[in-house]
Amino acid sequence: MTTSTIEPASIGDYSIDELEAVDLNDESVKGLAASQVRYVKSKVIDCNEALGTAGNAIYAAARALVDIKKDVKNKNWKALTDSGVLSMSGRNARDLATAYETWLSNTDIPQDALSQVSARTLAKIGSADSGQRVKAISAIQEGKGFSEGDLNKLLRKKAAKKSTNDLLAQAEVVASKKTDEEKLSSFTSLVMENIKLKKENADLKDKLSKAKEFVK
Repeated sequence: MTTSTIEPASIGDYSIDELEAVDLNDESVKGLAASQVRYVKSKVIDCNEALGTAGNAIYAAARALVDIKKDVKNKNWKALTDSGVLSMSGRNARDLATAYETWLSNTDIPQDALSQVSARTLAKIGSADSGQRVKAISAIQEGKGFSEGDLNKLLRKKAAKKSTNDLLAQAEVVASKKTDEEKLSSFTSLVMENIKLKKENADLKDKLSKAKEFVK
């Protein structure tokens, strides 16, 4: 008989409603006695609460690191984080501080979900553009874990091509900021480029015509 077949006292820490709220699928409890099912549910709650505590601790550590960084800057900051006085590597400490400064302090992330993301990934999210950052944060909030590899795939995705109207509007903005002299210079360059392209087009047409004659 295993220890889980005996209904431990720790189950009493949770109400019936709390235990019933843990939705175990049929495959996970197949062949288990009712007491074993209750035991497993209590341990699931314990596990989830521990993950939440871990996430809260990560957030608190990041906030404390930023407070340190406010007074200990530049070389002193790197020296401190690499000194071994912190219960983490210097790289992790700097990454956590970066994440807190760039986005984590202003974002609602479930604590249990936060505990499943590395400090490196959290820091890299801060350097992503706004659209990519929103997607990354949404993935983290789902609580299924989000790795650095997941983030890299997201960052590699090419941005959608801008529409013709967007490109024209962008060109108008650029043109409006140029002086009359710069506009004249740009116009002259465009005219010369247009003449060059027309000549190249004519040469290609002539070669194509000669090729067709040769085939005949």
